[in-house]
Formats: sequence, C-alpha cells, structure tokens
Amino acid sequence: MKREVDKRKTQKALRKLRRAAEAATAEEGPGLTTWEKDFVEGVTTRLETYGSAFRDPGKGRLEEALSARQAQVTRVIEKKSRKTKAEAKVTPAKDGSADLAKRVGPRRMSSFKTKTKPGWKPRGRDINDDSEPTPTEPATSKRPTLKVIPGGKR
Repeated sequence: MKREVDKRKTQKALRKLRRAAEAATAEEGPGLTTWEKDFVEGVTTRLETYGSAFRDPGKGRLEEALSARQAQVTRVIEKKSRKTKAEAKVTPAKDGSADLAKRVGPRRMSSFKTKTKPGWKPRGRDINDDSEPTPTEPATSKRPTLKVIPGGKR
C-alpha cells in the first residue's frame, strides 16, 4: 500500500534536513557525528525515492514526510548548529583576553530572583508574632501527696 505524501511537505522536510546538516558541518559549526551523517544520508535518500522516510503508521502521522522521531532528531541537529552560531557572535574584550569575552546582542535575563537584598523582609505577617507567650510553671521538687476529701461516699 503506497502512501500519498504531499510533495510540498517532502520538499520542506528535505530543505530543513539539508540546511541543518550544512549549518552543522560549516566551518564554524560543531560538525556531525558519524551516526548523524548516516541519519541525514539515509533519510535524504528515502525522501527523494519514496517521498516519505517511514512506513509504519504507528511511528507518525501518515500525511507527514518524517516520523515523529525523525523530526525530533532533525530539530536536535538544527539546535546544535544554531547554538554554535550564537557562540560565534562572542567578541573578545578590549585587552584581547578571551576569558573576558562579552556577548553581542540582547541577553536573556531570568525573572526568577535567587538573591535577596540585605534588610529585605516578606510582606506577610508571621503567625507567631500575634500570640502571647505561654507562661511556664516553675519546676517543683515536691512529691505529690494524696488527700482524703470529706463528704465522699460511705
């Protein structure tokens, strides 16, 4: 049973795969491992030959050219190549030292603050501030004694 896959989706998958592989193997790129090279070659061959890189319907949507796992591996290769492009935008400091390099472009800052300023207090109230301290009875060394209460049962 032959599946009908839209040619545009096949071409889009081929383009993404090739761009990711070219960016990773570029001069500034991290390069591809042997497994990744084999993956790119195999998937490219199947896409060009059959229009789809997988056959089992349990591995992905039938109208797509790549299975879910193949699409994920392609995204990982893209991310790997993008990461090195951002690292390539690092400029050395004025004195030429590489360890003092500064990033070019906007820097993402986290909104989660881990350090607090000195003298900072929370806005809420502490429940223990409102209660009265409980008086403690002094410890006595007397032994308890038994008393007879008059008017008891006879």
